[in-house]
Amino acid sequence: VGRAQGHASPPAMTQQHPGRDSPPVWWTDMAAADGAAPLRVAEWENGPEWRRENGWTGSDFVHAQTAPVHIPGYLLDSPGGGPRLVGAAHFGPAAESHRGLCHGGTMCALMDDVIGWCGFCASGTCEPWSGFTVQIDTSLRAPVAVGAWLRVEATIVRREGRKVWVEASLSDPLACSDGRPRVHCEAKGLFLIKKEDTLKSGGPLSCERL
Repeated sequence: VGRAQGHASPPAMTQQHPGRDSPPVWWTDMAAADGAAPLRVAEWENGPEWRRENGWTGSDFVHAQTAPVHIPGYLLDSPGGGPRLVGAAHFGPAAESHRGLCHGGTMCALMDDVIGWCGFCASGTCEPWSGFTVQIDTSLRAPVAVGAWLRVEATIVRREGRKVWVEASLSDPLACSDGRPRVHCEAKGLFLIKKEDTLKSGGPLSCERL
């Protein structure tokens, strides 16, 4: 119960989100690479009816297909020893603030999401709702154009007991300066793992590493 059974077919995109059904090649290549480990999360994949039946009352703020800024999913690996999540984020017209540019809060929302989900992976496998983000320090480096697809990434850099420190970034792999992707946003976060007695009485774990 609570696990997605296979990849759900994404619903057709409306005109409100042009380009959302055409993720960039750099992301599709990463997702299709040998050894790629996508997170499978039931509340992202199984639709609104499943969410209602399992206690949710609305759509996911970041992972819903209709969200102003949308992450279709994350890949989990451990290139430097600590768990890392990588995803692609699409900024739709509903994220607009200044003409043609997205609200800075959309970048902050992405940092909150990827830091939280990276914290859920502190054990090396994904355990949703096994803790919570208690602090995020975000630096906005460059504006984001409406319609952009950007790379979002978070890595666990330190852990002491229940405390987990995570660093995250939002960048454009196709816009490089001095051989490095343009960074739009960076963040540092502190994630706190629940106490064991809290974990045992927590909600269902609905995610697995494939």
